[in-house]
Amino acid sequence: MYQNLMTIIAGGALVTMLSACATAEDETAAPPAESETAADADILTTTLTPDSDRAAIVAHLLEAEGKKINTEAMAVNFPDMDRQTAYDIQADILAEKLKHEERIGWKIGFSRMPEDPATLDPIYGHIMASNVFEPGTPVEAASFVADTAVVEGEFVFWIGEDLPGPELTREQVGNAVTAVGGVIELLSSWTSGSEEAPSTRDHDVTGNVFHVGIILGETRVPLDEMDFTNETATVEIDGEEMASALATMNMGVDPLEALTWLANELTTYSDEYLRAGDVVITGTVFPPPRMGAGGKAVMSYTTLGTIEVELE
Repeated sequence: MYQNLMTIIAGGALVTMLSACATAEDETAAPPAESETAADADILTTTLTPDSDRAAIVAHLLEAEGKKINTEAMAVNFPDMDRQTAYDIQADILAEKLKHEERIGWKIGFSRMPEDPATLDPIYGHIMASNVFEPGTPVEAASFVADTAVVEGEFVFWIGEDLPGPELTREQVGNAVTAVGGVIELLSSWTSGSEEAPSTRDHDVTGNVFHVGIILGETRVPLDEMDFTNETATVEIDGEEMASALATMNMGVDPLEALTWLANELTTYSDEYLRAGDVVITGTVFPPPRMGAGGKAVMSYTTLGTIEVELE
């Protein structure tokens, strides 16, 4: 997906992420079914050591994302990475992508309320123009580590005015929303650690919170017409129902609560803020299932219609 970035990476210095992910993205956290080896057609040319600088880390992660190869190097070399450093790395990766395409919005991960509310710890990532897949057009399995996609049922907000945080109220955020819809997010982790060197949620941040792409639903409604307490997302894969949950699983309240969190969180770790024209997806409402090559997922909402995607 980011082949246009590979030239930059190759020209850079060839120097030398999910035990904490057992909540909303627990299925995403699992390492690839088969590990990559030098015998594979594609291997990572960049390596990392505990002394690697940020530029080397950015190059390594961009290569892993572009080639869809899992790397344990973040967990192995930087086991105690803090969140600010993780978001700084993500920001540098975003800056490289912005040289070639537009950022169209943001995504939230780990916003599904776990059994213990005290453990709720959401994180965010970015969505680029190339991450938006056309409805009805199959997505290549090669876009995912081990040709396997994680399928999430989420809600999407379209933002109509700038929202500079960090002290925005739920009402202020809601007033900036022009429409709400359903969305499928497809994920794959290229920063998963191992049993010996488990990755953390901060490693997930550097890997852009597993994001590969989205398929937007055709139905869009005003926020004041949404009853999140009665809106359910249900996913079927190859004709079998795999998961279903209410929108109120988002933050234990609803997707607008997640959006409000993001509007304020962005300014905590970066100079970014929600802007008019942004699209924001608020995280899965159920434990997400996997879909292999040749599979078909159908996401059905109570009032927001149906979205389909095939993996070829």
